[in-house]
Amino acid sequence: MEALSAERLVKVYGNGFHALKGITLSVNSGTVFSLLGRNGAGKTTFLRIMTTQLLPTSGTGVVLGYDVVKEAKEVRKRVAVVPQESKPIYLLTVREHVKYYLMMRGFSMVEASEKARKVIDDLGLNDYVDTLCMKLSGGLKRKVLVAMAVATEADVIFLDEPTTGLDPIARRLVWDVINRVARSGKTVFLTTHNMAEVEAVANEFALINDGKLVAQGSVDEVQRMLPYRMRAEVQATASSPEELLEFGEVVPVGRRFIVYPRSEEDSRRLYEYCTARHVRVSFSPVGVEDVFIRKVVARGAEEKH
Repeated sequence: MEALSAERLVKVYGNGFHALKGITLSVNSGTVFSLLGRNGAGKTTFLRIMTTQLLPTSGTGVVLGYDVVKEAKEVRKRVAVVPQESKPIYLLTVREHVKYYLMMRGFSMVEASEKARKVIDDLGLNDYVDTLCMKLSGGLKRKVLVAMAVATEADVIFLDEPTTGLDPIARRLVWDVINRVARSGKTVFLTTHNMAEVEAVANEFALINDGKLVAQGSVDEVQRMLPYRMRAEVQATASSPEELLEFGEVVPVGRRFIVYPRSEEDSRRLYEYCTARHVRVSFSPVGVEDVFIRKVVARGAEEKH
């Protein structure tokens, strides 16, 4: 069963900016689906439309069988959202935030208290349970918002870059909770620009760039779109792309070059080349980052030329 779907979704803002350019995708129930892209790619616009916060210019969005424009009230009853720009109320404690939010959504005081206690424990917030949110760090405030959404047990939970500002341990706690929610049969839709987050939690993901989808599927399926199995990172300050082209495809990324060797022999020769010139090089299997590099970074560089 589909938890949500979009068909040729377009959003043009009043200033003429095309944020979405005909997005079509579907998300199955009981999965974690990630919309991956750089800042400004259209991720938040898509999420805001699917959660009835923003009207599309054209196209359709459906959540749990309800049209996000024509049946917005029904959609809101069945989803929970953590917007990217949201902040907790400073004069409420962590416990009060989660508990009162659940009561506003119709849970009894006893149910709300128990659900709040559990999710606070799951997200490692016990040490701050009675702390005013005004005294929390930015990362902890973000965890409070995630706790509020997860505790609702809504059929679809939308999280807009939920782990921004979290340290690695806190981030993994949130990932564990997200996976647990999906195993219970609920659907989690999250936006992110974190490649590791996609690999850690997403059953499927879509890569969005400049308002258009450029890839979609499971991590394995999308990685198989790449014609290479290995990648090498080469120190950019000690090499030039022209020198590296004989070993494979070369993509400049910041202060490094990503090289995709065509064969094991090319990998061996690249290693010998770098070693002889005292150039730092490291090899690893291709991953989600490489899908992003080849379909977004490399394509963008080609279009400029």
